Amino acid sequence: MVRTLAALPILAAVTAGPTLANEVRCPASLTVQAQPEAPGGWSPYPAKDQHAFAGVALVEGDRAAQMTSPTPPPAPAALEPDRSLRRGRSETRQWDFPAARRTNVFLICRYSGTQATLAIDLPRTVRRCQITEETDARGIVLDKPAAAPQFLCR
Repeated sequence: MVRTLAALPILAAVTAGPTLANEVRCPASLTVQAQPEAPGGWSPYPAKDQHAFAGVALVEGDRAAQMTSPTPPPAPAALEPDRSLRRGRSETRQWDFPAARRTNVFLICRYSGTQATLAIDLPRTVRRCQITEETDARGIVLDKPAAAPQFLCR
């Protein structure tokens, strides 16, 4: 199965602080509180699940408005990367932002095995975001890579 950046299912969004003043990274993992819906006669028991970082989407616009739509929310349209470079079994995609950016851009961090996400507005000082992901021999990004994708905005 191929992952795309064009449309992402979104169920939850919370903010996460940048690691340094001018850098933004997705957390390596996400803990999700699962609350099962039990049919009559069954007792539900909640659990916490840990999910590894799986990918990103960069979206232009008002994060609060786009991420708090009715359930299930429509997936915000992701920005296409400005450039892409394939080296061996990895692909690096890059987004560049002008110094005089007029509209807000926010980052959505996705995690494997869940539709829950994290989202944060990118500071206007961010000029570039890059993600490097593992691919197969044909250049298709792997759903279950051996190593987690590497992502950084600065």
